[in-house]
Amino acid sequence: MVALLTDAVNGDAAANKPARTQGSLPKDYRPDERVEPTPKPDFLHHQYPRWIGHKFNPDGQIMPYPGNGVLSPLDAASALHRSLQALLNDLQQQEFASLYTFLPPSSWHMTTYEGVSDQIRVRNSWPAELPVTASLKACHAHVATRLAVFKHGLGADIQMEVAGFESLAEGIALKLVPTTSDGERALRDLRDRLSQRLGMRHPGHDNYSFHMGLAYLLRHLSEGDEIWIAKFLQGWHAKLPQSFELAVPEYCVYDDMYSFRRMFYLD
Repeated sequence: MVALLTDAVNGDAAANKPARTQGSLPKDYRPDERVEPTPKPDFLHHQYPRWIGHKFNPDGQIMPYPGNGVLSPLDAASALHRSLQALLNDLQQQEFASLYTFLPPSSWHMTTYEGVSDQIRVRNSWPAELPVTASLKACHAHVATRLAVFKHGLGADIQMEVAGFESLAEGIALKLVPTTSDGERALRDLRDRLSQRLGMRHPGHDNYSFHMGLAYLLRHLSEGDEIWIAKFLQGWHAKLPQSFELAVPEYCVYDDMYSFRRMFYLD
């Protein structure tokens, strides 16, 4: 049996870069290439995967992480939802389960556009018409106003395929792709129009990978752990429905990663 790992601010608006901290930076910290949580001065980020210390503590307990975004939830009556529940049950029985904190099925969704996080207050990840010091309540209201008459242009449903699993560096997530090239263009166009409408363009906007998160990793994986877990997930990929529909995008607000409150559907 492969041995398991068991070891256990705000942005600087003037410089448009995360503030310097006393703690160590996370492994593979790339704020110019992707949305990164702002490092905390009192947390040893390099010892943990990217979102630990922000969305969850090292023991897997949920932490406040408020924000908003445009999401497409997974229908609880769908075949994929039922299959993912079986996968979740299987995952929780595995010896490596202690390396993860699992998301509740009620939270399963695909993020269409990342929106804002109260903990990431840098210029390119905050609405252009608002100062980065604006309250999150004011930001929620501003985004709602900007999206109230926004046309998503995707049709009634989004046709997607399960292309496998994302990299295991941060957790367990399905990798999702549109079933057609037209669908891909429509989703990318929607992201571009949302970015323009809100006046914010996150790092990594053009190469954003659509996904559905199932679990967050609590510890960095050893090479042996990664091989073992990847093999387990590959076995499950063949059991999952390969195509499914997502509902039309919703403007949502949230306090943490367990619950996403729909404000309204995009037109």
